[in-house]
Amino acid sequence: MPSRLSLATCIVFGLQATFASCGEFTIANDRFIKDGEVLQIISGSVHYHRIHPAYWEDRLERVKALGFNTIELYVAWNIHEPYPYKYVWTGIADLERYLKLIQKLGMNVLLRPGPYICAEWDFGGFPWWLASPAVAGGGTMQLRQNDTQYLFHVDRWFRRMLPIVAPYMYHRGGPILMAQIENEYGFVGGDLQYVRHLVNLAQGILGKEAILYTTDPPPVVQKGSLPGDEVFTVVDFGPGWYNLDQAFGAQKSMNLPGKSPALCAEFYPGWLVHWGEKMANTSAEVLTDYTMRILQYNNNSGSVSFYMLHGGTNFGFTAGANVNGDTFLPDLSSYDYDTLISEAGATGQPGTDGPNKYKMIREAVQKHTGVEPPEMLPEPVGKAYGKVEFRLAAPLIATLPYTHGGDGIPTKHPEPMEHYDMGHGLIIYRTTLGAGQMSANSELNFGKPPHDIATILANGNRVGILSRNLGPAVTLDFVPPANGEVVLDVIVEELGRDNGGQAWDLKGLMSGNITLDGMPLNDWRVFPYEVAGLPEDNVGDMSRPNRLLEQLLQNEDFAVDRSNPVPMAHGPTIYVGLWEIDIDSDDVQPNGHLPDTWLDNRGWGRGMTIINGFNLGYYWPIVGPQMTQYVPGPVLKNGTNLVAIIEFDHAPSDITAVFTDTPNFYGPDKPANAAESLGFVRRSGSAAKWDKAHQLGQQLRSVTAGPAQTPKAVHQS
Repeated sequence: MPSRLSLATCIVFGLQATFASCGEFTIANDRFIKDGEVLQIISGSVHYHRIHPAYWEDRLERVKALGFNTIELYVAWNIHEPYPYKYVWTGIADLERYLKLIQKLGMNVLLRPGPYICAEWDFGGFPWWLASPAVAGGGTMQLRQNDTQYLFHVDRWFRRMLPIVAPYMYHRGGPILMAQIENEYGFVGGDLQYVRHLVNLAQGILGKEAILYTTDPPPVVQKGSLPGDEVFTVVDFGPGWYNLDQAFGAQKSMNLPGKSPALCAEFYPGWLVHWGEKMANTSAEVLTDYTMRILQYNNNSGSVSFYMLHGGTNFGFTAGANVNGDTFLPDLSSYDYDTLISEAGATGQPGTDGPNKYKMIREAVQKHTGVEPPEMLPEPVGKAYGKVEFRLAAPLIATLPYTHGGDGIPTKHPEPMEHYDMGHGLIIYRTTLGAGQMSANSELNFGKPPHDIATILANGNRVGILSRNLGPAVTLDFVPPANGEVVLDVIVEELGRDNGGQAWDLKGLMSGNITLDGMPLNDWRVFPYEVAGLPEDNVGDMSRPNRLLEQLLQNEDFAVDRSNPVPMAHGPTIYVGLWEIDIDSDDVQPNGHLPDTWLDNRGWGRGMTIINGFNLGYYWPIVGPQMTQYVPGPVLKNGTNLVAIIEFDHAPSDITAVFTDTPNFYGPDKPANAAESLGFVRRSGSAAKWDKAHQLGQQLRSVTAGPAQTPKAVHQS
């Protein structure tokens, strides 16, 4: 029973969070004990920031219908503090609403507040502005170490965020059973003073009753956690990666006797995918077998949390990336993950011929627990809305008078975009040369590879393109005029920051030492180019359409002449169309929203799609495997919808887009030369082999006999 002090605290916090009563969650006899009863945690990761808020409850109900009792979730720092001291707790960032929905459904929470989360999320959840020279230690502080400047920002964030979640701890009447400290720190390791600092900070806010835990793969668990009772140490692995006695033995070696209930806090039913790789398609049979092995472990007391259970979508600029040596590997916009609940909420994986993972795991859990789960929800409805014709095509460079109205920021040496108070989107660097300063097929050398893809224009015409995977130099396809000036523009797009949490991954041009045929270029103007991301106050707010697009629609100079479409010779281009939707009331979903749909990106090159101000994220059908973009129904409306595509490579000849009723993750039909020229080619085998963590090699695998799929390198999630 809680003490009088903890009970009084519960009443105070309970009033604030509208919870009825407190509870007690402890560990004893290598079991989880909830209100005096043994609890076997059957959990899955479902990230609020990867789901349109209108679908939060739907996705949670689908988890409950599996027979699961717990939701595991990360708190993404960069969603909640997009700029220093500017906090967002509404829309897709309404963490409290999400926690209340989980409790409403009678489920528990395993909270993972970071500060680093990985999750294949931009910069591993760190805010981009940690790299800005405008903040203390910007770009120079030691991340995830006991560095004073780094801890200044972390402490301030924790002191702002943890008091918000504190009332939702179980001992205060909320659904949160435990809170994780850091994330797979064993991959970095070495500075346990840093881990201890976070533990003390979190305990001071969440309360001494709060159980704090760490998660690491078995071979590195000693480098990532604290032995004894300071924290509860757990492990993570995928089906077939380890002998369970070995894995849970590593966990037990870190905890006090009787204080180590077996818990795999990240159990991988699928896998991440980078652009240019094959879509993950893992074995449902092996997954089911190893799920049962865990649940039956130690006299049916093993606990498990699937990572992911429902992956969702990396909307806007939220997708992360891996950097393997000199190879940059950006993640898909879809985080479907080949898991039990698809990106759009379907059971199993549409488009695959294999068995339905959702139904298999549901049956296995019911057999194990003897409890009949809630009835399964109907499959979500998708609609093929048909074709949209784009009304205008505005070269990006021609829109600068609308977006900036000036000559840009003058500088001698270009800096990365973070130096211009900018975290995401595009950045344009411009210099003006005399015709005599260039020759035919001049070499432009950026000193270091651009981050991540640079398109070079000369007098408004595309003359070169360079990926960071191909080094610092590019030969320009341009013959300069005999006299006059040449305006040289470099448009750099960012494709997501390294989510490894150790290295800085700034965006834009990385060196001020830029030369043309060996001649230094030292006079530049910089145009940070903002692109619509996730509306901060309300996801999919239709009352705030993109003002630039509205302005462009009024300019007849940009109107598409379908007898002679605007070519992509002018570089990145914004295509804008008005999409009329007129469906019967019978097609409107029970929740009042229009049916979901998918934008079929085939025929387009590489770019972003924005519908009614909502950024769907990147598309890149040239490299695949994702060929469609998921469009949540709540983003759409009956009537006129504003659709914009920012295309960087090439557009289809008819300049149209098609909305279909099914996803497609199995392209491209064949590798394209354009993809190979950028250093992004279709790779065979598992995406995981490209993961940074593969460097740990065989010591992380140690697979024993028995049914198993090919082991993958442990990833940092």
